[in-house]
Amino acid sequence: NSPYVAIFDCDHVPTRSFLQMTMGWFLRDSNLAMLQTPHHFYSPDPFERNLGQFHVIPNENELFYGIVQDGNDFWNATFFCGSCAVLRREALDEIGGIAVETVTEDAHTSLRMQSNGWNTAYINIPQAAGLATERLSAHVGQRIRWARGMIQILRTDNPLFAPKLNFAQRLCYFNAMAHFLYPLPRLIFLTAPLIYLLLSHTNVPGYWAAILAYALPHLTLSNLTNSRIQGEHRHSFWNEIYETVLSPYILLPTMMALINPKLGKFNVTAKGGIVKRSFFDVKIAQPFLVLLFFNFMGLLIAIPRFFIWDKDRPGTVIMNVLWCFLNIIVLGVCSAVSREMRQLRGHVRIRLVAPVSIRFSDGRTVQGETMDLSSGGTAVRLSEPLEVASGEQVRLIFPGSSIEGDLSSTIVSGEALTLRLKFNELTIPQQELLTTVLYSRADT
Repeated sequence: NSPYVAIFDCDHVPTRSFLQMTMGWFLRDSNLAMLQTPHHFYSPDPFERNLGQFHVIPNENELFYGIVQDGNDFWNATFFCGSCAVLRREALDEIGGIAVETVTEDAHTSLRMQSNGWNTAYINIPQAAGLATERLSAHVGQRIRWARGMIQILRTDNPLFAPKLNFAQRLCYFNAMAHFLYPLPRLIFLTAPLIYLLLSHTNVPGYWAAILAYALPHLTLSNLTNSRIQGEHRHSFWNEIYETVLSPYILLPTMMALINPKLGKFNVTAKGGIVKRSFFDVKIAQPFLVLLFFNFMGLLIAIPRFFIWDKDRPGTVIMNVLWCFLNIIVLGVCSAVSREMRQLRGHVRIRLVAPVSIRFSDGRTVQGETMDLSSGGTAVRLSEPLEVASGEQVRLIFPGSSIEGDLSSTIVSGEALTLRLKFNELTIPQQELLTTVLYSRADT
């Protein structure tokens, strides 16, 4: 019976400051139905983990939460993303509760609230952290659900014709939904040079130099413009990879949803697992391997085509060969993402520097600071060298924490000024203390 509802996915942990940062906006705007904060992931997604690019390339979600949602907010068209948000109960009751007719109930709910005249908003300050998908197959499955759901909304509650929305709001919602129709043009781009190289058919009518004169400036300027707008939130090359990986898998679900929006069911994305050994996921890589094969065939056929069959059109052959090379680079990286790297840790280690006191069983206390921390253990940098024995029992105290208490721990190893510890079985209050230090600090 509360007037507001805060919603989090099971793997998201809010900071202590979450309500402090969000609730004031509802008092400022009595017509505000929903306030969304970013989804922030403290573990690497499959692209970052399998290619060793964690903290090197931007997370796939960064473009949406770093730029797109800010733009939606400018036009009062922020949509609910299912987690890390606060909703006004009055607005929810008015539309009959969370929309469950599609598999993306979040965006559908905010669209209905806005169609009833309510406002939505977004603040670009991460106030919760969650787990990214571990394996590429789980990541693809999650995105299939998103793509299908957005097309379902497009068919059942098309924002272009929804009541009480202004023109900008209609465009923002329509853009978010139509975006998932990108697989068709992307797959055409990956196969277009083969139409000429393998089948001898014209793929782009016109003289090759004229086509290049039109296409090259457009491609260059559009990439520069995107790069300027997206900045550090999405690198141009990685945009090609993210969309190519998903294209073969979301093409059919989106096309089917256009025909029959009632098809498909909601699946929960598995998170928090381990990968016992590195392996190449042939099943998920099949579309990329097939496309790679045909593009390599195109390059082989290009040799006799250049010297014998089409020697009077060398420019056409070269242009299609360069196109094939570009496709091979993109498809090669997509195939590399399909190699699942071993991940044995049951708990994600977070680089966190926090003061800590270590109390030994004989009563002495040593000061230090954490180097990294997880739900299972920690590495501590000591203030002075110390002789320790593996298996020795100690207690960790985090000074300045809002929750009093200590954590029972076992020393795993110690060398010079570095100490590695694993936590023993923790009580509920101890788990609360660890969660507060690890995830929920207001300054995290």
